[in-house]
Amino acid sequence: MGRRSSKPFWARDYKKAAYNRQYYRRKKAEQRLSGIVGIAIIFGGIFIFSHFDGNHSSKFSSEASSLVHPAVAESSGGLEAFGHYNPDFDCHVDHSKDSIATMLCENSSAAKHELIFDQTYYALRQIVGKTGWKALKQQAISDDNALKACIDPSAHGEETPKADPDCYISKMAEITNKYKTKLSGAPLEEANRDINEHIKLQQQLINLGYMPAGSVADGVYGESTRAAIIKWQKNTGDHNPTGFLSDDDATKLMTSSAAVHVTSKSKPEYTSPVTPTHAQESRKSFLWMIILAVLLMVFIFFRHKVRKNKYEATWDLIRTEIYTQKKNLQIARTQKLTADAYGTVDVTKWAKEINYFINTRISPIISPRIQDEKRRDKLRVAAGCLIEQLASEPLEASTSTTVYRSNPTVFDPRMDPFDYEQYCALLLKNAGWDAQATKQSGDQGADVIAQKEGMKIVVQCKLYSGTVGNAAVQQVYTAKTYQGAQAAIVVTNSTFSAPAREAAATTGVYLIHHAQLVDTADKIFRHFKYS
Repeated sequence: MGRRSSKPFWARDYKKAAYNRQYYRRKKAEQRLSGIVGIAIIFGGIFIFSHFDGNHSSKFSSEASSLVHPAVAESSGGLEAFGHYNPDFDCHVDHSKDSIATMLCENSSAAKHELIFDQTYYALRQIVGKTGWKALKQQAISDDNALKACIDPSAHGEETPKADPDCYISKMAEITNKYKTKLSGAPLEEANRDINEHIKLQQQLINLGYMPAGSVADGVYGESTRAAIIKWQKNTGDHNPTGFLSDDDATKLMTSSAAVHVTSKSKPEYTSPVTPTHAQESRKSFLWMIILAVLLMVFIFFRHKVRKNKYEATWDLIRTEIYTQKKNLQIARTQKLTADAYGTVDVTKWAKEINYFINTRISPIISPRIQDEKRRDKLRVAAGCLIEQLASEPLEASTSTTVYRSNPTVFDPRMDPFDYEQYCALLLKNAGWDAQATKQSGDQGADVIAQKEGMKIVVQCKLYSGTVGNAAVQQVYTAKTYQGAQAAIVVTNSTFSAPAREAAATTGVYLIHHAQLVDTADKIFRHFKYS
């Protein structure tokens, strides 16, 4: 169905999954068009040399084979012979580093259970509507953690751990049943239906012309399938179309007549060959048709080649940039992922960090090189997957023999604490503040004092590898009073303890990462100036 990351489909952006399906369908359509053009050339040549020979003896029989509508041809068998199931992504892509994906491509039964979950998930997705998609996706990401138990932890070295299909099937069944408890009526009937029946019903919508003839019946009811169901329900007199196929609707749909009926009257009628007096003119027409067909094929081929080369060159630049920033991304991920008291991991801040990185580092690479917006989106999605993959890898110990030199203009977790204070002061200074690091002159708890148009803020800078406690909050609050400042901030490269956050809530001290320092200071300034 398309390329994906190590996460299952529901943990990924739905637009990405939908776009991947459209991409591969478009590829198939281009291949089909090339085949049709090739066949047209062959039969055109045969027609010319057989129809316009010296004797003009060839004729078309009036009993030629009847024309069959493509939708009818596609429905002629094949749907009953399900012997193997593929997951909802492309198994031809390298998934050797992804234990779950590798297992799904190899195990038909496990792949089937993933598709069964798709039915329930997409039914629930239709119920909650666009406003509820984000919450539903976050819930699915949380439930996805249960699948980690199915990966064999005994793998060593570079060996990719194996995933247990029986465990996966069991866990997916539990998750599916959990989601089914939220369904009733037609959505529940739809979710309980056999996956093979889903594929048949989807194929019938294609046969009836409610979905494009090039669509693929995969059993997953996305937005296009829901729209087709609603259109069919309206055409059959349903005054309250829901987009769900109840058991009665399923029976009614399967017994519906095809959009195009093939009868004896639909057989094409052919006239006798043109008279010899028009032979030269007709031959020229067919020759021009063949020439145009060949030119069309050449144009499509080179256009595809140029776009492919440009796309691959852009992706190489994106990969280089991400690998260059790998260490910074790893550090950012460890800072942004937090767990609540229940153990649920909050990915909101990390998702914003990825979006910020893509907007500031990746989009400037894509925009001047790729004009098609869909291809731009595909590159951004692929970049996001690679960022997640690399940032998830554990930080490696440095093996460099070069002695590290602390530089206050460039952040590094190994830098000198005073250089970190100067680094924070430089951030504010570059943003228009009069900021100075004051550690060496006695600061009473303020490492940086910044002023702007009569307003003063004090900042305490904590370069930590652990968690910042509430002592820092108390110190900077004291410094605020001593300096007569309007606001106090604690800045760190790490995270804050729960007591520190409680103390900050009481005293009004801001607790932030240094990447948020300029925005926070400007926000405080605007409030001071206009309040």
